[in-house]
Amino acid sequence: MVVKKRAAVIAALSVFLLLMLSRPSHQQFSNYSCNCYRECYLECKHAFPMLCKVVCGGSCDDKNDPVAACMVACTKDSLCGVPAAPSGAAYCSHACNDTWGRHGRAKVP
Repeated sequence: MVVKKRAAVIAALSVFLLLMLSRPSHQQFSNYSCNCYRECYLECKHAFPMLCKVVCGGSCDDKNDPVAACMVACTKDSLCGVPAAPSGAAYCSHACNDTWGRHGRAKVP
């Protein structure tokens, strides 16, 4: 029963990831986001490199949609010229939802 649920969740996340990739407005990081990502990654890579895509990808989004930005970061081997630590796309996507999905869409101050 647990295995079936886990497989269903992984399948749903994979479909969600494919849908997110079809949104062209979120496939490229802006200059602001890239500068933020580079700074974040330099600090992050020594502490917990496997989660840098999740933390930096979601926190450096200028479109106020951290889940989508995190998902885009998960699909790239190199983001903004910074090579990222390898992580499985399914694990990374799950971590995006756990980290950024609970809080909903970020509010603009």
